[in-house]
Amino acid sequence: MTDYLRFEELTALSKEELHVDNGVGTLSEKYLHVFLKNYLEPDKSCHEVKVGKFTADILNGGHITEIQTKNLNLLREKLEYYLLEGYEVTVVHPIPRVRKMINIDAVTGEVVGQRRDGHVGTFYDGIPELYRIKYFLDWENFDVRLMLFDIEEYRESTGGGVTKTGKPRRRRSKRTERIPIAIGDSLILDNSADYLEFVPKGLSEEFLAKDFARCAGVSLTIARMTLNILNYLRVVEHIKNDGRKYVYRLNKYFDYGNIGEY
Repeated sequence: MTDYLRFEELTALSKEELHVDNGVGTLSEKYLHVFLKNYLEPDKSCHEVKVGKFTADILNGGHITEIQTKNLNLLREKLEYYLLEGYEVTVVHPIPRVRKMINIDAVTGEVVGQRRDGHVGTFYDGIPELYRIKYFLDWENFDVRLMLFDIEEYRESTGGGVTKTGKPRRRRSKRTERIPIAIGDSLILDNSADYLEFVPKGLSEEFLAKDFARCAGVSLTIARMTLNILNYLRVVEHIKNDGRKYVYRLNKYFDYGNIGEY
């Protein structure tokens, strides 16, 4: 079954059909996490398997898959244990590409507003999470899969109306669920060469973080994080300082002539 057909099959299931009790914590998981677990591994006997004192999202043979929608730093203890025990480990991190936010009144359950987020997600949105687990990125038995999705994000709204003095109450919301509605590209990061996908075209032989940010179309903060990771993996080299600014160059070991653009 192709990825697209598998995705369509799962989106046709109800939330109750998808949330099958098949191990520790399954019923308390968020929809997106459960969806991805079923999307990546249809065999439910491979879900929620005890490995030492931890529970792996998916264990198939000697390969563990951990799905984490945010805060990848929370996986560090798990990852170290799995890797030192000799397992092949994949961390899957979903990234919203197009996000439609739907506000639901916490009391009535009615839709009180919806809008589309103006930001279109790219693989660069996964950089802050990769930074949190940087020291695992060069392990031979470790890889990361970044996955782009279009999602509907449901938020529960509270407040609104007016106070006793007649002042309008500020409406607040918190995210309650994310439902994938379309699947985009994936990027598998298995070795240093795979991180060439984060090197944009147009860089000079020597460049600063601000030059990288301009060529990649990202913020300076994301550029600095990306360069920190790329320097750690020796995709780029920090060669000197220009005052307090780091000066980088591409590692000539890699073939940059075939780098594509997003």
